[in-house]
Amino acid sequence: MVFIGIIFFIYPEKLTIIMFPKIVSNPEALEVGVVLRYLMGAGHLSIGIILYLARISIKSGAQRLLLGSGIGFMIIFATAVFIMFNYKSDIPVVALSVYPLLGILSLYVSTRKFQD
Repeated sequence: MVFIGIIFFIYPEKLTIIMFPKIVSNPEALEVGVVLRYLMGAGHLSIGIILYLARISIKSGAQRLLLGSGIGFMIIFATAVFIMFNYKSDIPVVALSVYPLLGILSLYVSTRKFQD
């Protein structure tokens, strides 16, 4: 999550153009897209830092945090798929595949019965 957030901060215009290639000719739409990429970068960075720092929490707190983040990752994935189909966005498959992977891992770890 931290890595993705940094990428959004470094390449907001490129990512916006990759996702929405038709807005190149519209500078106002491009500017809105860039602002949204910065906001997404900040959100990803914040979530990544929280998850990283939660690794030393007590077991029940960490399980709840992982459960919440797993659900959140699945919501992000579902939203991205919705945007792809309804708004004809070209979200890269590699970027799209990160969220269900993180979601499944978070949900798996949060619901394991015997944790040490």
